[in-house]
This record gives sequence, C-alpha cells and structure tokens, in this order.
Amino acid sequence: MKYITSLFICTSLLLAVEDYDIKPAGTLQLRYDDRTKEYTSLGQKVLKEKKIHYNDYIVGGTFGVETLWQDYTFNALVYGVGRLHKKNGNELKNVKTFYDNDVDGFLYLGELSIQKKFGNHSLTIGRQTYNTPLVNNNFRITQNAYEGINYTYSNSAFNFKSLYFYKISSSTMANNVPYNHKYGFLGYGLGYNIGGFTTLSKHIINKDVSTNGAIHFLAKYGEKERYISLENLYVDNFFNTSNLTLSYNIENFYLKAGMIYQFSVGKKQIEKHIQNAQLNKKLESQHYQLQLKYQNEKFQIAYSISKTPSNKNAIYSGTLMSPFSNQPSWLVGLNTSHATIADTLSQKISATTSTKFYEMPLVLSTAYIKYDIGDANGLTPDAIDTSEWYLHLQGYFSKNLSAKVQYSYVENYDPLTHKSFNTKLALEYKF
Repeated sequence: MKYITSLFICTSLLLAVEDYDIKPAGTLQLRYDDRTKEYTSLGQKVLKEKKIHYNDYIVGGTFGVETLWQDYTFNALVYGVGRLHKKNGNELKNVKTFYDNDVDGFLYLGELSIQKKFGNHSLTIGRQTYNTPLVNNNFRITQNAYEGINYTYSNSAFNFKSLYFYKISSSTMANNVPYNHKYGFLGYGLGYNIGGFTTLSKHIINKDVSTNGAIHFLAKYGEKERYISLENLYVDNFFNTSNLTLSYNIENFYLKAGMIYQFSVGKKQIEKHIQNAQLNKKLESQHYQLQLKYQNEKFQIAYSISKTPSNKNAIYSGTLMSPFSNQPSWLVGLNTSHATIADTLSQKISATTSTKFYEMPLVLSTAYIKYDIGDANGLTPDAIDTSEWYLHLQGYFSKNLSAKVQYSYVENYDPLTHKSFNTKLALEYKF
C-alpha cells in the first residue's frame, strides 16, 4: 500500500507539469474456445464420462494509460476477463484455467509503475511486466505481472536486465500440466489467475511460507543471432535456476544450444511442503536443448530437441519447476511443461510463412511436437507420452487490429485424457 501511495503522489506531480504525453495502452481480446475431449479407460472410471464437448466465450485483456514526461514513464493498467455465457453445470465443461474456480471473471489493477531512464540505464518500480525465458509475461488474455523493482542496461553489444519481485499475478491460463494445478505438481500452487496478486509461495505451492522474494538477472553479450547469455533466478527458500544459451548463425542458417540447471536453496521449503515429497530428497534437475533453424524474409523452418534426464535422488526424479514462465523450454506448445518432466525427450518441428490476401498481411504457422516421457516417473509406461499438432493463422486488418485462428490435435494429453481437439478464435486490438 505504501508503494502505491508513493506512485500516486509521484504521478500527481508529473501530471501537474506541462509537456507530458498521455496515450491509451494495453490489449483487448474477444475469444471463442471449442474443445472436445476423449477419455482413457481410467479417465472414464474417474470422471464418469467417455467423451465431452464444450465451448467458452470470453472477453478480456489489459487496458489503461501510458504517460510520458521527459525521461519518465508512468503505466497504469487494469487486467480483466469475463465469461460471456452461463457457467456450465458440468464442471468438466468449463475452462477453469481462465478463472478462479468460484468466479466467472475478475478485474483488478495489474500494472502501476513509474520508470526513469538515464542514458543507457532505466529503473522501474511497481507492478510491471517482464519478459525472459525464466520469468516472462506468458500473455494469454491477461498476462503475468510482477510487483517489484526492475533495472536494465543496454548498449550495442552488452545487455543486462534484472528484477527483484515479491508478488505475482499470473496470466489467465497457466501451462497445461498433467495434473490439477492445486496439487502443486511442477511448481504451480494456484497456477492460474485468481483475480489479483499473491505471494510467491502461494503461487508455487499454494501455501504461505517464509520467503524474501525472488531476484532475477539476464546478461547477454553479442548482436542479433550471435550471442552468449547467462540467466539466473533465485527464489528465497525455494530454488535457484541458471540458464546458459549460445547462439550462432551463418547467413540464413541458425544454431542455438542451451542448458538449464536447478537446485534447492534455503530451509528445504520445497521438500517440506510439496505433497508426497520423499524424505531426504531435494529438488535438482537439468534441461538440455538444441535448435536448428533456416530463415529468410518470408519463410522459416526449425527443428528443436530437448532432454530432461531423470534423477532418482531428487524430488519427482528431477523434474524442472517453472512457476514464472511458459517457455523455459524452446518447445513451446499447448503442453510446454511436458518437456520439463524428468526422463523426457522432446522434439518439435515447426514452419512459419507470411503472405498477403487482398493486401491483408497473413502469418501461417504449423508445428508438430512429441514428448516421449519415460517410466522413471513411477507411472505406467507411455501413460503420459504426448504428441500435438497445431495450425495457427493470424491476419492483420491494421497495425492495431488482428484476428487469430488456431486448431490443435493432442493425443495422450494426460493419464485421464486420451485425445483432445481444440479450436480457438480471437479478435485482438492492441492500443
């Protein structure tokens, strides 16, 4: 509350002076989701359903103002989402990850920050967005927002950014994971937007435990596609995650390699509070990834492969936790977090092209992803092996207004769901 009062006072002083520029900011989206799920024999026993079909009509996004005055920028945006039809009586037919289970929508102050630039440096204080592989905005209809302090520095070859944060508001839809988010599996305690900010421990394991917050930095040296970067995320009394990436290109051919390493820190908070954690085991995991890509002005094709080895001496055999990100792995799809389950080999091939239809720019993307999840997780072999194929089309009516269509087919979604057919339509306006 104190920082909000301070920001309000500073903003009032800025608005009292002349020569400031104020403009709308944010993104609004009207979305339709249509899903069909076919359940496994286990799913049919547990859920009492063989197959279901359901849809959801949603409107939401972020909306507010950005005020510029000299080297200062002030952002104030509300985040919100609402269901445009009645909640279904069958809980299986509601898109729960868009809302808290007990509400049909929410509206809250998602961003309230002030930024000061001085040369190559900038400092931002308050509720804000942030975007790196380990800590990102994960934009769906609303997006991840962080309450804290952000410092950045950049020149032609060296870039550095850092964030200290102690609260988070997650995006409207967290990663799809093999189990209910409330179990805390893969580091998602609440895991979806509850209509406001929450503490880090509640977000990770759905419990209030002692923590002084998290600190993150990303240091990158190089230009364009030739660089080396080191990223580190330290969450007090939970874990530390380091991410090293090397990237190089020769003309239109690109090669990128990376490794993520994660281990427990503090007073065994993860080990003590995660349900069914085995005695004397700690969180420890590695994730290796490689990407080959060809790209020209209108077309790109890429092959990505990643491996998360098993570790029998670690909780969940060495599964990587990513509670602040939907893209620690480069295999970004509907089930991104499958790639970070221990003893998993993941592969993705994708292609993107751009063209015009009656002068309207179009971007077409397609991808096939396969997650081969081994039996070191204590599950039936192949129980959660997953493959997914999707087709994504986006057309731009103007620089602000666009429409999206996405179709996807997922097989072996989790131990309960055998197949899933998904269609998403969205009309989006960016201010």
